[in-house]
Amino acid sequence: AAPPPATVAGPSGGAGPRVATADSPPGGGGGGGGRCRFSAVCPFPYARDGRADSVAPLGVVVCSASRGEERFSSLAAAVRAAPEGATVLLGEGETELDGALLLQRPLTLLGARNAVLTARGGGSVVVVDLPGGGAAGGLPPPTLSIVGVGVVQRATEQPGVASACAREGEPARAAAGYAVVVRAGRAELTQCTVQSALSGGCFVSAAASAALRGCHFGAAAMHGVLVSGRARVEMSHCHVHSTGAAGVEARGRSKVRLHCCRVRHSSRSGLFATAFAEAHAEYCNVFQCRFAGIECAGQSEVRVHSCRVHDGERGGLLALGRSSLRVDACAVSRNAMAGVS
Repeated sequence: AAPPPATVAGPSGGAGPRVATADSPPGGGGGGGGRCRFSAVCPFPYARDGRADSVAPLGVVVCSASRGEERFSSLAAAVRAAPEGATVLLGEGETELDGALLLQRPLTLLGARNAVLTARGGGSVVVVDLPGGGAAGGLPPPTLSIVGVGVVQRATEQPGVASACAREGEPARAAAGYAVVVRAGRAELTQCTVQSALSGGCFVSAAASAALRGCHFGAAAMHGVLVSGRARVEMSHCHVHSTGAAGVEARGRSKVRLHCCRVRHSSRSGLFATAFAEAHAEYCNVFQCRFAGIECAGQSEVRVHSCRVHDGERGGLLALGRSSLRVDACAVSRNAMAGVS
């Protein structure tokens, strides 16, 4: 039987009830009180790890139980030599890589204050490709952690560079790859800043998964976060803004969950789900997007709980095709055109 047409449950627009979100002031719920008031298990605010602050500027130190501390002249050499489970400490300053930093074993990359990674040639800066990422035999997938590191993709064109995102059908200008690409295994990014003047911020594909905590995705020529295939992404207390495409997009049969996030100033919809993707947003603030605040198309499913969706240029919540949109306890206001359609 054919799937049912697009359905909407919950408030149908207007100012709606007063809703507490991550942007609410103290006393109204949200992050103003210095902790996450919406989840007993959410560790926000995320404690900062300052172990890398003592490393010399642009220095690299590998810490492991088997070898103790080892100093390296380059980050690429340190990553190649580091054993599984090691912590790689990156000193402050901008480290320019000759190419993408390929991470193929479970490690923790920990940055000092103002530690930034860039790559020559305009390609991807960080690529996570952990063997055994499918978690065969029911075991948890190997995990790569990046903490407190800025990842910046410069606007340097390099013709003829193929990329994962280009194979996913993106325009040719994305041929350099997204700044951070997760294609196998699990990546955990905490308190990271990701910018891309050439392409997008973070791309999670295939059967990979990612947890994005307290991260800032901004100034991106395309998506802030793009999820495809059967990938799984959890975002909590993240800020996504100023993107050339949707702020967060889920496609294929991927799943994405946003908790206490802010999404604003995207050139398309703030949160967009298409094909058979599933998206769930709770306690989020989505506003001032060039299209709808939250949009679903194809046969995707979107659930929105206790979110503020406002000041969208082409509506607040939009369900197209045979998609399913469920709205609960949300405030939808000041949107051009319909609040919910």
